[in-house]
Amino acid sequence: MIASRPASLKMIVASVMGALLLSACQTAPQSQQAGQNTSFTAPQTQVTFRQDTIDGAYEILAAKDSKQLFVAATPLFEDRSAGFLHVLDQDTLRESQLIQLPRRAFALGLNQKTHTLYVGNTLDGSLLAINSLNGTVKQLIQLGEKEGKDGWEHTRKVVIDEQDNRIFVTNPSEGGRVWIVDGAQGRILHNLDNVGLWPAGAAYDANTKRLFVGHGGKDEIAVINPTTGAIEQRFTTGDAKSDKREDSRHFFVNIALSADGKKLFGADANTGKIYVFDTTSGKVENTVEIGLGLLDVIYNDARKELIATNRGVDRETPAGTGSVTILDAETLAVKHRISAPVHPNSVTLSADGQTAFVTIKAPHGDKSPHYLKGAKDSVLRLNLNQL
Repeated sequence: MIASRPASLKMIVASVMGALLLSACQTAPQSQQAGQNTSFTAPQTQVTFRQDTIDGAYEILAAKDSKQLFVAATPLFEDRSAGFLHVLDQDTLRESQLIQLPRRAFALGLNQKTHTLYVGNTLDGSLLAINSLNGTVKQLIQLGEKEGKDGWEHTRKVVIDEQDNRIFVTNPSEGGRVWIVDGAQGRILHNLDNVGLWPAGAAYDANTKRLFVGHGGKDEIAVINPTTGAIEQRFTTGDAKSDKREDSRHFFVNIALSADGKKLFGADANTGKIYVFDTTSGKVENTVEIGLGLLDVIYNDARKELIATNRGVDRETPAGTGSVTILDAETLAVKHRISAPVHPNSVTLSADGQTAFVTIKAPHGDKSPHYLKGAKDSVLRLNLNQL
């Protein structure tokens, strides 16, 4: 499927890394899509509502011990451009705080025990540790090294181990790097190479203390002991002949674990399918088609569901629109497929699992028929009980 790095990966690197609805719902009015501020208080019974107010929205993360909703944003890609952290209210999507950051912001991870929010500066190869209660920057943690004129080694996914106060960060390089960071001291504990081709998605099982990393190549999932830094197991679909980029058939850009840790759900950006792995045997149990530009997947234990986003476009198909798909986590039956003009991106859940929040990217090129000059990116709120 790929002769070099897959086209889907290039698109995702450009969007998620900076480089990470509505058949049943109403499309935002034209004025909103053009970027007007649309703050309002929505009735709690309303199925969906959205704000079209953010420039360069990427990952979104809902706090579990407060009503804070964090959105990482990077309006400009030029070197030394500022990043922004938007803090919204989960009930109304009103912005309570806008924090300007010294580096471009893409990924998010939150340690609620220490009230530390980690912002991944993908293009700068670093993390910013921020006090989640007041928005002050506590520390800059440099992970990636300078790579000549190409900039820094990139960071991608940021996953938190609250129990042992560690941060896991993937680096989507061909060398396959993962950093394990001490949250208390802000220093690297392990700098792991040869994890796999383009490490991207990651998930942590606190019960078994295993870190799962999704990537491309022959063995597409690496299972890491974060204490020793050893790769203890590898899962494979069996579809690739080698770890050479031209042989790679899958790219697990994001992954999620079931609450009991027995199943791993991998969002494959190459095929647009979710692959379900048994985490004991490493075997593929099932697959389900989601759609072009599959990007994010999360497991909702409260409702025993999966929520997946797909952007609906790639380099060869720039005119599509994406969707948010809700599936039965056991059978993979599609329960709801929600059109989300235009490009659904990152998804997160409220503490009770009854509300989902999605960032939605506006088209940035006039090759898309949905392009509107000056359009803002959006945050969509979904009342899952009302679907």
